[in-house]
Amino acid sequence: MGTFCEIQGYDSDAARAGQAIEAALDEMSRIDRLLSNYDPASELSAMNRSAASAPFRASAELFGFVAACRRFYDESAGTFDPTVGALVRAWGFFARRPELPSAAAVAAAKAASGFDNVRLIPGDHSISYLASGLEFDPGGIGKGYAVDRAVAVLRRLGIRSALVSAGGSTIYGLGHPPGRDGWKVAVANPADANRPVAFIQLRDNALSTSGVSEQSLKAGERRYSHIFDPRSGAPVEGMCQATVIARSAAESDALTKPAYILPREEVTRVMKRYRGAHALRMEGACQGPPAVWMTPWSRPFFIGNTE
Repeated sequence: MGTFCEIQGYDSDAARAGQAIEAALDEMSRIDRLLSNYDPASELSAMNRSAASAPFRASAELFGFVAACRRFYDESAGTFDPTVGALVRAWGFFARRPELPSAAAVAAAKAASGFDNVRLIPGDHSISYLASGLEFDPGGIGKGYAVDRAVAVLRRLGIRSALVSAGGSTIYGLGHPPGRDGWKVAVANPADANRPVAFIQLRDNALSTSGVSEQSLKAGERRYSHIFDPRSGAPVEGMCQATVIARSAAESDALTKPAYILPREEVTRVMKRYRGAHALRMEGACQGPPAVWMTPWSRPFFIGNTE
């Protein structure tokens, strides 16, 4: 994940709370070791190295993770697609200094992308890549998956009130803090750090935000997001950020991609597939007052500066 993870928790037994939080953070570290595409020793990196030359026999957990990604791909009009690792690499977003790639490099990377080039065989949990150079990048859902696993550990160990955060961009509110209805979380405003776009009360649900402020490339007068439209192979322009509330952190993390990429009407259609899902986005450039749009049923869930 390459990010800072934090857990706040309440329990009548401080020792139990501390042990549970430590176990949940250990679980997040385990998920990082499983899914990291920066660590050559991870199972996902092993899959990326070998699945194009021979079927890769995955663990039940990795196979289930990839299968869940396929469902999100199918239900998001193809806008959530973690097979775009070659495109992300071509634009330099895996490096410290992204730069504009050549048209030939983009074309080659696009040919090595696409979930239709991934074949899943449930019988023996094997995964094959049908395109040489295809690279599975878990960055669009990995934090959410790790947060969900941490929440599962906390629940199993008896913790009923906790806030689990991966980098501040994906957060799950377990239960509620003492004396409050939920966990109050701000949706950051890239144009004004002192004036959040909105506040959200999390209670047994999750929030994720994706946008230009996380990582971008400026070339001349144009700013390119690290979020790609997998259908075109190009970074998305003209959108500042998207925030999604959902029942799980994996859902909220994955659904920020269609919320960021698709037109309003299509975002609405995608979100209707998921019970308890809401989207809010800042459209246009991040500078100046935000142009805020949200799914039509979501105003009661976003508190504050959304008028």
